[in-house]
Amino acid sequence: MNQNSKRAAILKVACRLVKDLGASNLTIEAVAKEAGVSKGGLLYHFPTKEALIQATLDDFLDRFDSATDTEASSNPAIDNHWAQAYLISTFDIDKDDLEMSFGILAAASNQPAMLDPMRERYVLWQSRMTAECKDPVEATVARLAADGLFYCELFGFAPLEEQLRSDVLAYLMNMIKNQDNQS
Repeated sequence: MNQNSKRAAILKVACRLVKDLGASNLTIEAVAKEAGVSKGGLLYHFPTKEALIQATLDDFLDRFDSATDTEASSNPAIDNHWAQAYLISTFDIDKDDLEMSFGILAAASNQPAMLDPMRERYVLWQSRMTAECKDPVEATVARLAADGLFYCELFGFAPLEEQLRSDVLAYLMNMIKNQDNQS
């Protein structure tokens, strides 16, 4: 197993353990054992429990940004490339990433400064939405709706059935569509 895949496996195990056991019960030893690495091997990648938790959050944010950028550059059906890609990426977050997010947020909630990178990304995402869309209010409403769906699914607050979920995404995509292309 190369260093990157070992690191990714450790992050995935850490998120699952936080979800299963709670953030306060996460230990370097438990993650190392579950990931099949030595404690020293884990400490090589993550010198502290806090560094491990921070890395899980950074990894999730980086993967989300990468998925959004890829969607924006490769989907010919969208005209507000990044803004609409943000909606698609938010609606397409898979169950594993939702579970990882739950663990990350639970672990970081004990140390609010750990959420600073997430706060910074949300500021950037908001800025990109309003810069790309003609109406900053519509762009903001669309982002907030997508974020609300993410958090509802994350915490199991009345998740939407598939058809309604699809209809909501279509509505939001149309709402922020370039006005020059609207019929």
